Amino acid sequence: MTETPPHANIDWQHVKVLIIDDQLSSALLIQNILQSINLTAIDIATNSTNALQLCKTTAYDLILIDFHLDPQISGSELLTVMKKNNCISSYCGIIFISGDRTPEVIVTSISMDADSFLSKPLNIGMLKHRIVTVYQACLSRKPVYIAIENNHIPTAISLCRQQLQQHGHNIDIEIILLDLLIDQQDWPQAQQLLNLFSERSQHHKLRLRQAQLIHRQGDSIAAIQLLRTLIKQVPLFVEAYDELAALLHQQHQYDAAKEIAYQALRLTPSISHRSLQVAQLAVKTHDSSLFMEAGKILVTHLPLIDNDWIIHFAQFTALFEQLHNQQLSPMLQRKLIKQLTKLHYQARQRLTHYQKIILTAFRHITLARFAVTNKQPLKAKRRLLHGLKIYFGQMSKAPASIMVDALPLLIHFGETGLIREIYQVLMTRSVLDDHSHHRLNQLQENKFIIENIRLLIAQLATAKATISPDPQRAYCIYQTILRDYPYNTEAHLGRINSLLIMQKITHPEINSSLQKIKKMPLASPLLEWFTQLQRQIKDQQSVIYN
Repeated sequence: MTETPPHANIDWQHVKVLIIDDQLSSALLIQNILQSINLTAIDIATNSTNALQLCKTTAYDLILIDFHLDPQISGSELLTVMKKNNCISSYCGIIFISGDRTPEVIVTSISMDADSFLSKPLNIGMLKHRIVTVYQACLSRKPVYIAIENNHIPTAISLCRQQLQQHGHNIDIEIILLDLLIDQQDWPQAQQLLNLFSERSQHHKLRLRQAQLIHRQGDSIAAIQLLRTLIKQVPLFVEAYDELAALLHQQHQYDAAKEIAYQALRLTPSISHRSLQVAQLAVKTHDSSLFMEAGKILVTHLPLIDNDWIIHFAQFTALFEQLHNQQLSPMLQRKLIKQLTKLHYQARQRLTHYQKIILTAFRHITLARFAVTNKQPLKAKRRLLHGLKIYFGQMSKAPASIMVDALPLLIHFGETGLIREIYQVLMTRSVLDDHSHHRLNQLQENKFIIENIRLLIAQLATAKATISPDPQRAYCIYQTILRDYPYNTEAHLGRINSLLIMQKITHPEINSSLQKIKKMPLASPLLEWFTQLQRQIKDQQSVIYN
Protein backbone atom coordinates (compact mmCIF):
# COMPACT_ATOMS: atom_id res chain seq x y z
CA MET A 1 0.00 0.00 0.00
CA THR A 2 2.92 2.34 0.73
CA GLU A 3 5.55 3.56 -1.70
CA THR A 4 8.37 5.67 -0.28
CA PRO A 5 12.03 6.37 -0.95
CA PRO A 6 14.55 4.58 1.26
CA HIS A 7 15.83 6.36 4.35
CA ALA A 8 19.43 5.54 5.17
CA ASN A 9 20.91 4.99 8.59
CA ILE A 10 17.74 4.14 10.47
CA ASP A 11 18.50 3.54 14.15
CA TRP A 12 16.18 0.59 14.67
CA GLN A 13 17.02 0.33 18.38
CA HIS A 14 15.12 3.58 19.00
CA VAL A 15 12.04 2.61 16.95
CA LYS A 16 9.17 1.80 19.32
CA VAL A 17 6.87 -1.04 18.27
CA LEU A 18 3.62 -2.37 19.73
CA ILE A 19 2.31 -5.83 18.80
CA ILE A 20 -1.41 -6.34 19.56
CA ASP A 21 -2.49 -9.98 19.33
CA ASP A 22 -4.75 -12.00 21.63
CA GLN A 23 -2.56 -15.05 21.00
CA LEU A 24 0.63 -14.54 22.99
CA SER A 25 2.51 -17.23 21.05
CA SER A 26 1.81 -15.40 17.78
CA ALA A 27 2.93 -12.07 19.27
CA LEU A 28 6.15 -13.61 20.58
CA LEU A 29 6.89 -15.08 17.15
CA ILE A 30 6.52 -11.63 15.56
CA GLN A 31 8.69 -10.14 18.30
CA ASN A 32 11.48 -12.63 17.54
CA ILE A 33 11.35 -11.77 13.83
CA LEU A 34 11.54 -8.03 14.55
CA GLN A 35 14.45 -8.51 16.94
CA SER A 36 16.40 -10.08 14.10
CA ILE A 37 16.49 -6.67 12.37
CA ASN A 38 17.68 -4.95 15.57
CA LEU A 39 14.26 -3.80 16.76
CA THR A 40 14.47 -3.99 20.56
CA ALA A 41 11.89 -1.52 21.93
CA ILE A 42 8.96 -3.90 21.48
CA ASP A 43 5.85 -4.15 23.68
CA ILE A 44 3.09 -6.75 23.49
CA ALA A 45 -0.61 -6.31 24.30
CA THR A 46 -2.98 -9.29 24.30
CA ASN A 47 -6.21 -7.31 24.61
CA SER A 48 -7.65 -3.91 23.78
CA THR A 49 -7.54 -2.57 27.35
CA ASN A 50 -3.83 -3.34 27.69
CA ALA A 51 -3.17 -1.85 24.23
CA LEU A 52 -4.89 1.44 25.09
CA GLN A 53 -3.00 1.70 28.39
CA LEU A 54 0.34 1.18 26.65
CA CYS A 55 -0.48 3.73 23.94
CA LYS A 56 -1.29 6.35 26.58
CA THR A 57 2.21 6.06 28.07
CA THR A 58 4.36 5.34 25.02
CA ALA A 59 4.54 7.09 21.63
CA TYR A 60 4.86 4.15 19.24
CA ASP A 61 6.35 4.45 15.77
CA LEU A 62 4.87 1.18 14.48
CA ILE A 63 1.84 -0.85 15.57
CA LEU A 64 1.03 -4.35 14.35
CA ILE A 65 -2.61 -5.29 15.03
CA ASP A 66 -4.32 -8.65 14.73
CA PHE A 67 -7.62 -7.92 12.96
CA HIS A 68 -9.64 -10.37 15.08
CA LEU A 69 -8.62 -9.60 18.65
CA ASP A 70 -11.52 -11.49 20.25
CA PRO A 71 -15.13 -12.36 19.36
CA GLN A 72 -16.37 -8.94 20.53
CA ILE A 73 -13.69 -6.46 19.40
CA SER A 74 -11.90 -6.18 16.07
CA GLY A 75 -8.58 -4.55 15.38
CA SER A 76 -10.31 -1.92 13.26
CA GLU A 77 -12.54 -0.92 16.22
CA LEU A 78 -9.48 -0.66 18.45
CA LEU A 79 -7.65 1.48 15.90
CA THR A 80 -10.67 3.80 15.63
CA VAL A 81 -10.67 4.37 19.41
CA MET A 82 -6.90 4.90 19.44
CA LYS A 83 -7.19 7.62 16.81
CA LYS A 84 -10.26 9.22 18.38
CA ASN A 85 -8.59 9.45 21.80
CA ASN A 86 -5.27 10.60 20.32
CA CYS A 87 -3.51 7.57 21.76
CA ILE A 88 -1.33 7.31 18.65
CA SER A 89 0.25 9.91 16.41
CA SER A 90 -1.19 10.66 12.98
CA TYR A 91 2.02 9.46 11.35
CA CYS A 92 2.31 6.16 13.30
CA GLY A 93 2.74 3.17 10.98
CA ILE A 94 -0.12 0.65 11.09
CA ILE A 95 0.10 -2.94 9.88
CA PHE A 96 -2.92 -5.24 10.16
CA ILE A 97 -2.29 -8.97 10.47
CA SER A 98 -4.89 -11.71 10.08
CA GLY A 99 -5.39 -15.30 9.08
CA ASP A 100 -8.73 -14.21 7.62
CA ARG A 101 -8.24 -13.22 3.98
CA THR A 102 -11.86 -12.42 3.16
CA PRO A 103 -12.55 -9.22 1.20
CA GLU A 104 -14.32 -7.74 4.26
CA VAL A 105 -11.17 -7.95 6.39
CA ILE A 106 -8.83 -6.68 3.67
CA VAL A 107 -11.10 -3.84 2.52
CA THR A 108 -11.84 -2.75 6.10
CA SER A 109 -8.12 -2.68 6.86
CA ILE A 110 -7.44 -0.55 3.79
CA SER A 111 -10.31 1.81 4.55
CA MET A 112 -8.87 2.37 8.06
CA ASP A 113 -5.82 3.99 6.40
CA ALA A 114 -3.54 1.15 7.44
CA ASP A 115 -0.14 1.14 5.78
CA SER A 116 -0.13 -2.58 5.10
CA PHE A 117 -1.99 -5.87 5.51
CA LEU A 118 -0.25 -9.21 6.05
CA SER A 119 -1.81 -12.66 6.02
CA LYS A 120 -1.05 -15.40 8.53
CA PRO A 121 0.98 -17.56 8.53
CA LEU A 122 3.54 -14.79 8.19
CA ASN A 123 6.32 -14.88 5.63
CA ILE A 124 9.41 -13.75 7.53
CA GLY A 125 10.99 -12.01 4.56
CA MET A 126 7.75 -10.21 3.69
CA LEU A 127 7.25 -9.06 7.30
CA LYS A 128 10.78 -7.61 7.48
CA HIS A 129 10.30 -5.85 4.14
CA ARG A 130 6.96 -4.34 5.18
CA ILE A 131 8.36 -3.13 8.50
CA VAL A 132 11.14 -1.27 6.69
CA THR A 133 8.81 0.12 4.03
CA VAL A 134 6.13 1.27 6.48
CA TYR A 135 8.62 2.92 8.81
CA GLN A 136 10.16 4.77 5.88
CA ALA A 137 6.67 6.03 5.05
CA CYS A 138 6.29 7.23 8.66
CA LEU A 139 9.50 9.21 8.44
CA SER A 140 8.36 10.78 5.17
CA ARG A 141 4.99 11.96 6.41
CA LYS A 142 5.93 12.84 10.00
CA PRO A 143 7.02 16.48 9.39
CA VAL A 144 4.01 17.03 7.12
CA TYR A 145 1.50 15.79 9.70
CA ILE A 146 3.17 17.77 12.48
CA ALA A 147 2.74 20.92 10.39
CA ILE A 148 -0.92 20.06 9.70
CA GLU A 149 -1.63 19.40 13.40
CA ASN A 150 -0.14 22.81 14.23
CA ASN A 151 -2.37 24.34 11.54
CA HIS A 152 0.66 25.38 9.47
CA ILE A 153 -0.93 24.44 6.15
CA PRO A 154 1.45 26.44 3.88
CA THR A 155 4.37 24.72 5.63
CA ALA A 156 2.78 21.30 5.12
CA ILE A 157 2.26 22.04 1.40
CA SER A 158 5.86 23.21 1.09
CA LEU A 159 7.17 20.06 2.84
CA CYS A 160 5.19 17.84 0.47
CA ARG A 161 6.63 19.65 -2.54
CA GLN A 162 10.18 19.36 -1.16
CA GLN A 163 9.86 15.62 -0.60
CA LEU A 164 8.50 15.01 -4.10
CA GLN A 165 11.27 17.13 -5.63
CA GLN A 166 13.97 15.31 -3.67
CA HIS A 167 12.68 11.73 -3.87
CA GLY A 168 10.30 11.65 -6.83
CA HIS A 169 7.02 9.71 -7.03
CA ASN A 170 5.38 8.93 -3.65
CA ILE A 171 1.65 8.26 -3.84
CA ASP A 172 1.06 8.94 -0.13
CA ILE A 173 2.72 12.37 -0.21
CA GLU A 174 1.01 13.18 -3.51
CA ILE A 175 -2.41 12.41 -2.01
CA ILE A 176 -1.68 14.50 1.09
CA LEU A 177 -0.60 17.42 -1.10
CA LEU A 178 -3.69 17.19 -3.32
CA ASP A 179 -6.01 16.99 -0.29
CA LEU A 180 -4.40 20.09 1.20
CA LEU A 181 -4.76 22.05 -2.03
CA ILE A 182 -8.37 20.94 -2.53
CA ASP A 183 -9.23 21.93 1.06
CA GLN A 184 -7.59 25.32 0.40
CA GLN A 185 -9.74 25.61 -2.77
CA ASP A 186 -6.61 26.10 -4.85
CA TRP A 187 -8.19 24.47 -7.89
CA PRO A 188 -5.58 25.49 -10.52
CA GLN A 189 -2.63 24.17 -8.50
CA ALA A 190 -4.48 21.00 -7.55
CA GLN A 191 -5.45 20.32 -11.17
CA GLN A 192 -1.95 21.06 -12.46
CA LEU A 193 -0.35 18.67 -9.98
CA LEU A 194 -3.02 16.04 -10.51
CA ASN A 195 -2.31 16.07 -14.24
CA LEU A 196 1.42 15.72 -13.52
CA PHE A 197 0.97 12.85 -11.05
CA SER A 198 -1.46 11.04 -13.38
CA GLU A 199 1.15 11.00 -16.14
CA ARG A 200 3.31 8.84 -13.86
CA SER A 201 0.58 6.73 -12.30
CA GLN A 202 -3.07 5.83 -12.83
CA HIS A 203 -3.49 5.07 -9.13
CA HIS A 204 -7.13 4.80 -8.05
CA LYS A 205 -6.58 7.33 -5.24
CA LEU A 206 -5.56 9.92 -7.83
CA ARG A 207 -8.70 9.25 -9.83
CA LEU A 208 -10.81 9.69 -6.71
CA ARG A 209 -9.20 13.11 -6.17
CA GLN A 210 -9.93 13.94 -9.79
CA ALA A 211 -13.63 13.25 -9.15
CA GLN A 212 -13.55 15.34 -5.97
CA LEU A 213 -11.87 18.21 -7.82
CA ILE A 214 -14.40 18.08 -10.65
CA HIS A 215 -17.26 18.15 -8.13
CA ARG A 216 -15.74 21.03 -6.14
CA GLN A 217 -15.55 23.04 -9.35
CA GLY A 218 -19.26 22.54 -10.01
CA ASP A 219 -19.59 19.59 -12.40
CA SER A 220 -21.23 16.96 -10.19
CA ILE A 221 -22.59 14.97 -13.14
CA ALA A 222 -19.10 14.40 -14.56
CA ALA A 223 -17.79 13.52 -11.09
CA ILE A 224 -20.56 10.94 -10.65
CA GLN A 225 -19.76 9.37 -14.01
CA LEU A 226 -16.05 9.20 -13.20
CA LEU A 227 -16.77 7.54 -9.84
CA ARG A 228 -19.08 4.98 -11.43
CA THR A 229 -16.31 4.05 -13.84
CA LEU A 230 -13.77 3.90 -11.01
CA ILE A 231 -15.94 1.52 -8.97
CA LYS A 232 -16.31 -0.83 -11.94
CA GLN A 233 -12.55 -0.90 -12.45
CA VAL A 234 -11.57 -1.07 -8.75
CA PRO A 235 -14.57 -2.79 -7.09
CA LEU A 236 -12.96 -2.98 -3.61
CA PHE A 237 -12.09 0.73 -3.38
CA VAL A 238 -14.72 1.52 -0.77
CA GLU A 239 -13.88 5.25 -0.44
CA ALA A 240 -15.10 5.69 -4.01
CA TYR A 241 -18.46 4.20 -3.01
CA ASP A 242 -18.68 6.67 -0.12
CA GLU A 243 -17.92 9.61 -2.37
CA LEU A 244 -20.41 8.48 -5.02
CA ALA A 245 -23.18 7.85 -2.50
CA ALA A 246 -22.63 11.33 -1.01
CA LEU A 247 -22.78 13.01 -4.43
CA LEU A 248 -25.92 11.12 -5.44
CA HIS A 249 -27.47 12.08 -2.09
CA GLN A 250 -26.68 15.75 -2.77
CA GLN A 251 -28.32 15.41 -6.19
CA HIS A 252 -31.46 13.98 -4.48
CA GLN A 253 -30.96 10.67 -6.29
CA TYR A 254 -31.81 8.81 -3.13
CA ASP A 255 -32.50 5.36 -4.60
CA ALA A 256 -29.22 5.35 -6.52
CA ALA A 257 -27.34 6.64 -3.46
CA LYS A 258 -28.93 3.93 -1.32
CA GLU A 259 -27.80 1.20 -3.71
CA ILE A 260 -24.19 2.43 -3.72
CA ALA A 261 -24.10 2.96 0.05
CA TYR A 262 -25.45 -0.55 0.57
CA GLN A 263 -22.67 -1.98 -1.59
CA ALA A 264 -20.10 -0.16 0.57
CA LEU A 265 -21.77 -1.50 3.71
CA ARG A 266 -21.63 -5.06 2.44
CA LEU A 267 -17.91 -4.66 1.80
CA THR A 268 -17.23 -3.25 5.29
CA PRO A 269 -20.09 -4.16 7.68
CA SER A 270 -17.97 -3.39 10.75
CA ILE A 271 -17.72 0.33 9.84
CA SER A 272 -20.70 1.76 11.74
CA HIS A 273 -21.06 5.04 9.85
CA ARG A 274 -21.89 3.07 6.69
CA SER A 275 -24.78 1.31 8.45
CA LEU A 276 -26.06 4.72 9.52
CA GLN A 277 -25.72 6.11 5.99
CA VAL A 278 -27.75 3.22 4.56
CA ALA A 279 -30.35 3.69 7.32
CA GLN A 280 -30.62 7.41 6.51
CA LEU A 281 -31.14 6.72 2.81
CA ALA A 282 -33.64 3.97 3.63
CA VAL A 283 -35.68 6.58 5.52
CA LYS A 284 -35.45 8.92 2.52
CA THR A 285 -36.83 6.18 0.26
CA HIS A 286 -39.37 4.77 2.77
CA ASP A 287 -37.58 1.42 2.70
CA SER A 288 -38.32 -0.07 6.13
CA SER A 289 -36.94 -3.50 5.16
CA LEU A 290 -33.48 -2.17 4.26
CA PHE A 291 -33.57 0.13 7.28
CA MET A 292 -33.96 -2.86 9.61
CA GLU A 293 -31.28 -4.78 7.76
CA ALA A 294 -28.88 -1.87 8.30
CA GLY A 295 -29.90 -1.90 11.96
CA LYS A 296 -29.09 -5.59 12.31
CA ILE A 297 -25.66 -5.02 10.78
CA LEU A 298 -25.10 -2.05 13.09
CA VAL A 299 -25.93 -3.89 16.33
CA THR A 300 -23.85 -6.89 15.24
CA HIS A 301 -20.78 -4.66 14.80
CA LEU A 302 -21.28 -1.97 17.47
CA PRO A 303 -17.89 -0.59 18.61
CA LEU A 304 -17.86 -1.66 22.25
CA ILE A 305 -14.53 -0.31 23.51
CA ASP A 306 -15.91 3.08 24.56
CA ASN A 307 -19.27 4.89 24.55
CA ASP A 308 -19.41 5.27 20.77
CA TRP A 309 -21.79 2.31 20.65
CA ILE A 310 -24.58 4.20 22.44
CA ILE A 311 -23.99 7.25 20.24
CA HIS A 312 -24.43 5.12 17.11
CA PHE A 313 -27.52 3.54 18.63
CA ALA A 314 -28.94 6.97 19.41
CA GLN A 315 -28.29 8.16 15.85
CA PHE A 316 -29.99 5.05 14.47
CA THR A 317 -32.95 5.54 16.81
CA ALA A 318 -33.34 9.17 15.69
CA LEU A 319 -33.59 7.90 12.12
CA PHE A 320 -36.02 5.20 13.26
CA GLU A 321 -38.33 7.89 14.65
CA GLN A 322 -38.45 9.52 11.23
CA LEU A 323 -39.34 6.18 9.63
CA HIS A 324 -41.93 5.48 12.32
CA ASN A 325 -43.61 8.85 11.77
CA GLN A 326 -43.84 8.15 8.02
CA GLN A 327 -46.20 5.24 8.68
CA LEU A 328 -49.87 6.18 8.49
CA SER A 329 -51.07 2.86 9.86
CA PRO A 330 -50.86 2.33 13.66
CA MET A 331 -50.43 -1.37 12.96
CA LEU A 332 -47.29 -0.71 10.88
CA GLN A 333 -45.97 1.61 13.60
CA ARG A 334 -46.41 -1.10 16.24
CA LYS A 335 -44.68 -3.59 13.95
CA LEU A 336 -41.70 -1.26 13.56
CA ILE A 337 -41.43 -0.75 17.32
CA LYS A 338 -41.39 -4.54 17.81
CA GLN A 339 -38.56 -4.78 15.29
CA LEU A 340 -36.66 -2.03 17.12
CA THR A 341 -37.13 -3.91 20.40
CA LYS A 342 -35.62 -7.00 18.76
CA LEU A 343 -32.58 -4.95 17.75
CA HIS A 344 -32.21 -3.86 21.37
CA TYR A 345 -32.18 -7.49 22.50
CA GLN A 346 -29.70 -8.44 19.78
CA ALA A 347 -27.40 -5.64 20.90
CA ARG A 348 -27.59 -6.86 24.51
CA GLN A 349 -25.97 -10.15 23.50
CA ARG A 350 -22.67 -8.33 22.87
CA LEU A 351 -22.71 -5.85 25.73
CA THR A 352 -21.04 -5.93 29.13
CA HIS A 353 -23.15 -5.74 32.29
CA TYR A 354 -22.59 -1.99 32.62
CA GLN A 355 -23.37 -1.41 28.93
CA LYS A 356 -26.61 -3.38 29.28
CA ILE A 357 -27.67 -0.99 32.06
CA ILE A 358 -27.05 1.96 29.74
CA LEU A 359 -28.99 0.30 26.90
CA THR A 360 -31.92 -0.46 29.21
CA ALA A 361 -32.04 3.19 30.27
CA PHE A 362 -31.89 4.33 26.65
CA ARG A 363 -34.62 1.85 25.67
CA HIS A 364 -36.99 3.20 28.34
CA ILE A 365 -36.44 6.77 27.13
CA THR A 366 -36.94 5.76 23.50
CA LEU A 367 -40.21 3.95 24.25
CA ALA A 368 -41.33 6.93 26.34
CA ARG A 369 -41.15 9.14 23.25
CA PHE A 370 -43.33 6.73 21.29
CA ALA A 371 -45.80 6.56 24.20
CA VAL A 372 -46.13 10.37 24.05
CA THR A 373 -46.77 10.14 20.31
CA ASN A 374 -49.45 7.50 20.98
CA LYS A 375 -51.10 9.77 23.58
CA GLN A 376 -50.14 7.62 26.57
CA PRO A 377 -48.67 10.33 28.82
CA LEU A 378 -48.70 8.42 32.11
CA LYS A 379 -46.97 5.43 30.55
CA ALA A 380 -44.51 7.76 28.81
CA LYS A 381 -43.57 9.56 32.03
CA ARG A 382 -43.14 6.29 33.91
CA ARG A 383 -40.85 4.97 31.15
CA LEU A 384 -38.87 8.20 31.12
CA LEU A 385 -38.23 8.22 34.85
CA HIS A 386 -37.39 4.51 34.90
CA GLY A 387 -34.80 5.25 32.23
CA LEU A 388 -33.21 8.03 34.27
CA LYS A 389 -33.51 6.61 37.80
CA ILE A 390 -30.05 4.97 37.83
CA TYR A 391 -28.61 8.47 37.32
CA PHE A 392 -30.66 10.24 40.02
CA GLY A 393 -28.19 12.21 42.10
CA GLN A 394 -25.30 11.25 39.82
CA MET A 395 -26.31 12.61 36.44
CA SER A 396 -22.68 13.31 35.51
CA LYS A 397 -22.28 9.55 34.96
CA ALA A 398 -24.97 9.48 32.26
CA PRO A 399 -23.90 9.39 28.58
CA ALA A 400 -24.73 12.65 26.81
CA SER A 401 -26.92 10.82 24.28
CA ILE A 402 -29.21 9.61 27.08
CA MET A 403 -29.49 13.07 28.65
CA VAL A 404 -30.24 14.92 25.40
CA ASP A 405 -32.81 12.33 24.34
CA ALA A 406 -34.52 12.65 27.72
CA LEU A 407 -34.56 16.47 27.77
CA PRO A 408 -37.46 17.07 25.34
CA LEU A 409 -39.64 14.69 27.36
CA LEU A 410 -38.66 16.27 30.65
CA ILE A 411 -39.57 19.66 29.18
CA HIS A 412 -42.88 18.23 27.95
CA PHE A 413 -43.74 17.07 31.47
CA GLY A 414 -42.20 20.12 33.17
CA GLU A 415 -39.77 18.16 35.36
CA THR A 416 -37.67 21.20 36.17
CA GLY A 417 -35.36 19.57 38.73
CA LEU A 418 -34.08 16.98 36.27
CA ILE A 419 -33.99 19.53 33.45
CA ARG A 420 -31.75 21.79 35.54
CA GLU A 421 -29.49 18.90 36.60
CA ILE A 422 -29.03 17.59 33.06
CA TYR A 423 -28.45 21.03 31.60
CA GLN A 424 -25.79 21.80 34.21
CA VAL A 425 -23.98 18.53 33.45
CA LEU A 426 -24.10 19.09 29.68
CA MET A 427 -22.67 22.59 30.09
CA THR A 428 -19.63 21.13 31.86
CA ARG A 429 -18.88 18.69 29.04
CA SER A 430 -16.04 20.15 26.98
CA VAL A 431 -16.99 18.12 23.91
CA LEU A 432 -20.33 16.66 22.84
CA ASP A 433 -20.79 14.03 20.16
CA ASP A 434 -22.53 15.12 16.95
CA HIS A 435 -25.87 13.54 17.90
CA SER A 436 -25.98 15.20 21.34
CA HIS A 437 -24.78 18.54 19.96
CA HIS A 438 -27.51 18.50 17.30
CA ARG A 439 -30.27 17.60 19.78
CA LEU A 440 -29.17 20.26 22.25
CA ASN A 441 -28.96 22.93 19.56
CA GLN A 442 -32.52 22.13 18.48
CA LEU A 443 -33.74 22.78 22.03
CA GLN A 444 -31.67 25.91 22.56
CA GLU A 445 -32.92 27.44 19.31
CA ASN A 446 -36.52 27.17 20.55
CA LYS A 447 -36.65 30.36 22.64
CA PHE A 448 -40.37 29.84 23.37
CA ILE A 449 -39.74 26.54 25.17
CA ILE A 450 -36.84 27.98 27.16
CA GLU A 451 -38.91 30.96 28.28
CA ASN A 452 -41.81 28.69 29.30
CA ILE A 453 -39.51 26.57 31.46
CA ARG A 454 -38.12 29.70 33.13
CA LEU A 455 -41.67 30.82 33.86
CA LEU A 456 -42.55 27.36 35.21
CA ILE A 457 -39.53 27.38 37.55
CA ALA A 458 -40.60 30.79 38.88
CA GLN A 459 -44.22 29.65 39.38
CA LEU A 460 -43.15 26.50 41.24
CA ALA A 461 -40.83 28.50 43.50
CA THR A 462 -43.60 31.01 44.30
CA ALA A 463 -46.12 28.27 45.04
CA LYS A 464 -43.69 26.34 47.26
CA ALA A 465 -42.91 29.46 49.29
CA THR A 466 -46.65 30.17 49.68
CA ILE A 467 -47.81 26.73 50.89
CA SER A 468 -47.47 27.34 54.62
CA PRO A 469 -48.56 31.00 54.92
CA ASP A 470 -51.31 30.84 52.28
CA PRO A 471 -52.21 27.27 51.18
CA GLN A 472 -55.26 28.47 49.27
CA ARG A 473 -53.13 30.74 47.08
CA ALA A 474 -50.54 27.99 46.63
CA TYR A 475 -53.31 25.60 45.60
CA CYS A 476 -54.50 28.06 42.94
CA ILE A 477 -50.96 28.47 41.54
CA TYR A 478 -50.52 24.71 41.38
CA GLN A 479 -53.85 24.37 39.61
CA THR A 480 -52.68 26.89 37.01
CA ILE A 481 -49.44 24.97 36.49
CA LEU A 482 -51.29 21.67 36.09
CA ARG A 483 -53.44 23.11 33.34
CA ASP A 484 -50.27 23.58 31.26
CA TYR A 485 -48.29 20.63 32.66
CA PRO A 486 -50.89 18.07 33.79
CA TYR A 487 -48.25 15.49 34.79
CA ASN A 488 -45.80 17.78 36.58
CA THR A 489 -44.62 15.91 39.68
CA GLU A 490 -43.79 18.94 41.82
CA ALA A 491 -47.16 20.58 41.08
CA HIS A 492 -49.05 17.43 42.07
CA LEU A 493 -47.07 17.16 45.31
CA GLY A 494 -47.67 20.84 46.02
CA ARG A 495 -51.39 20.50 45.36
CA ILE A 496 -51.61 17.56 47.78
CA ASN A 497 -49.63 19.49 50.38
CA SER A 498 -51.85 22.55 50.05
CA LEU A 499 -55.05 20.50 50.40
CA LEU A 500 -53.70 18.67 53.45
CA ILE A 501 -52.85 21.94 55.18
CA MET A 502 -56.40 23.11 54.45
CA GLN A 503 -57.65 19.88 56.08
CA LYS A 504 -59.25 18.68 52.83
CA ILE A 505 -58.13 15.07 53.12
CA THR A 506 -61.19 13.78 51.23
CA HIS A 507 -60.74 16.15 48.30
CA PRO A 508 -60.85 14.05 45.06
CA GLU A 509 -57.83 15.90 43.65
CA ILE A 510 -55.60 14.29 46.29
CA ASN A 511 -56.39 10.86 44.93
CA SER A 512 -56.09 12.17 41.36
CA SER A 513 -52.58 13.49 42.07
CA LEU A 514 -51.57 10.30 43.88
CA GLN A 515 -52.57 8.22 40.86
CA LYS A 516 -50.27 10.31 38.67
CA ILE A 517 -47.31 9.92 41.04
CA LYS A 518 -47.66 6.33 42.20
CA LYS A 519 -45.12 3.83 40.84
CA MET A 520 -43.05 6.71 39.46
CA PRO A 521 -39.34 6.70 40.32
CA LEU A 522 -38.67 10.08 41.94
CA ALA A 523 -35.41 11.90 42.50
CA SER A 524 -34.51 13.88 45.63
CA PRO A 525 -35.94 16.09 47.02
CA LEU A 526 -39.28 15.11 45.44
CA LEU A 527 -39.00 11.56 46.79
CA GLU A 528 -38.64 12.80 50.37
CA TRP A 529 -41.52 15.22 49.89
CA PHE A 530 -43.77 12.44 48.55
CA THR A 531 -42.82 10.13 51.44
CA GLN A 532 -43.65 12.88 53.94
CA LEU A 533 -47.02 13.55 52.29
CA GLN A 534 -47.91 9.85 52.34
CA ARG A 535 -47.35 9.79 56.11
CA GLN A 536 -49.52 12.91 56.55
CA ILE A 537 -52.31 11.36 54.47
CA LYS A 538 -52.16 8.19 56.54
CA ASP A 539 -52.22 10.16 59.78
CA GLN A 540 -55.18 12.35 58.72
CA GLN A 541 -57.11 9.35 57.45
CA SER A 542 -56.48 7.63 60.76
CA VAL A 543 -57.87 10.65 62.64
CA ILE A 544 -61.01 10.70 60.47
CA TYR A 545 -61.53 6.97 60.94
CA ASN A 546 -61.14 7.19 64.71
